[in-house]
Amino acid sequence: MVTVTTPAVLLRAHAYSESSRVLRFYTRELGLVGVMALGARRGASKGRGAAGTFGEGTAVVAVRENRELQSLREFSPAKTRFGLAADVRRLAGASIAGELVLGHAGQEPHPELYDALSAGLDRLEDASPGGVVGEVLALGWRMVHILGFAPELSACMSCGRLLEEDDMGRFDLAGGGIRGPGCGAVEGARRIGPLARAQLRTLLLGEVPGNLLKPGAHLALLDDFTAYHMLGGRRLGSFRFLEPPASPVSGAPEGT
Repeated sequence: MVTVTTPAVLLRAHAYSESSRVLRFYTRELGLVGVMALGARRGASKGRGAAGTFGEGTAVVAVRENRELQSLREFSPAKTRFGLAADVRRLAGASIAGELVLGHAGQEPHPELYDALSAGLDRLEDASPGGVVGEVLALGWRMVHILGFAPELSACMSCGRLLEEDDMGRFDLAGGGIRGPGCGAVEGARRIGPLARAQLRTLLLGEVPGNLLKPGAHLALLDDFTAYHMLGGRRLGSFRFLEPPASPVSGAPEGT
């Protein structure tokens, strides 16, 4: 057994007994880890009872190999992020990012992913009301990119030709990228123009474009893309708490 002290973000918690909880942390040193927090529900152990979902701090974990649940010795919170829980839209955005990490991060450390999650949650909590959706998109697409599922935006998915800066294309959801103007579109694919493509590139970097156009269409694309490529067809219910698109979208932001 080894004891590891690591920065950690709490992604999920549920009761185990009258006094204990099972917690799922994403940590900088251990990756995704499940722990048993004995006495957490009654606050018997200093610091353990203070962990709230999406809160961040320092976890001290006793690790045994080939064990599904490790033992939490202590958790010292540094950021409560209560502002996320106070706003359903911010909480929905954090939940989307959390679900992607829970589903794909694994138990190997990934400092880049940890840092992106931590910084993205901070920005989401601090965003102005009008900036929440942009931060949700930036955080969600950044998780997609770091986890290795980013769509192809530079070349046609059909013929491989590099796309010109001003090309109008169509988003091939199944192919995970864009079909150029000279290749036939798959049924249901939506047009994606140069501006929408450029904004999507910015979102994949974890940044919000200066003038984000059609945020509802961008949300629909993120919903469609994660459901198809990362969640086995399952849609995250948290999307319904965000600004919905005017109509169902199965491809990409239309025509911009």
